[in-house]
Amino acid sequence: MDSISFADFQKLDIKIGTIKSVENIEGSEKLLKIIIDFGTETRQIISGIAKWYVPEELVGKQVPVLLNLEPKSFLGNESQGMILMAVSDERPIQLNPVDTVPSGSIVR
Repeated sequence: MDSISFADFQKLDIKIGTIKSVENIEGSEKLLKIIIDFGTETRQIISGIAKWYVPEELVGKQVPVLLNLEPKSFLGNESQGMILMAVSDERPIQLNPVDTVPSGSIVR
C-alpha cells in the first residue's frame, strides 16, 4: 500500500458522531439511511450495512465518520460522509469509542 504524507492525513476530517435515527431505504436490501449528530450539525449518511445491522440497534451508538468525503447519491438519497468500519470476513464491524465522548469530537 502506498504511503501518504502527514499533510495528506491532516486533510481528513474525521469526527465522532452519535446515531440519532436509522431507517431502511425503500427499494434496497443493502442500504440504510442514518442520521448522525455531530454537536454543531447533523448529517445524513447512506451505508450498505443493512444485511448485518438492525436499524433500532444502531440508534445511540457513537461512530467515527469521514466528513469531508465528496457527497454521493444512492437511490435518490444523498450521503454526506462515510462511517468508518473494520472489515472481518467481508463483514463490516462497527468501531465505537470505549467511553462516551461529545458528539463532534475529532479523531486523530
